[in-house]
Amino acid sequence: MHSIQTAISSLMSAPVLTIGPDALVDDVLTLAESRGVHHFPIVDGGRLIGIVCTCDLEELGPTDRVIRVAWRHVITLPAEAELADAARLMVMQGVGSIVVLDARRICGMLTREDLIRGDPALEQHLAEAQCSACGARKHLRPGPSGRCLCQECHRRAKQDGELDIGGGD
Repeated sequence: MHSIQTAISSLMSAPVLTIGPDALVDDVLTLAESRGVHHFPIVDGGRLIGIVCTCDLEELGPTDRVIRVAWRHVITLPAEAELADAARLMVMQGVGSIVVLDARRICGMLTREDLIRGDPALEQHLAEAQCSACGARKHLRPGPSGRCLCQECHRRAKQDGELDIGGGD
């Protein structure tokens, strides 16, 4: 077990499989299945321009470019950042993965599962990040008004144009 002061580089997955902006859904899903990877930073000319998770690709056809659903605001941290910093950032941003940089180059990926495996005490802190509509804790993304939404609720909100987030009387 690691302490929350441990550098994220000790838990990150490396090397990172990156894709280009012209990558097609079918190719990325094949790569994901063969390599057991779910998060793909998108790099163009050596510059990080987005990230996509395999769950983001569900709404696209096999020959569509993944860039269409890529998240352009990629959450990054330097390799020397501490586990506590990564957990805090994941909760604040409502994300389940962080791209790890070393001198502005991608050197690893860190997921919520990596953090919990490294320090089980972080699970309670990471539990604060949940879908504001259904309470799910995986595949989160920023939704309307800065609320966190899971993939399914995000899709529903896009289709319906609104989302019941509970509360009531």
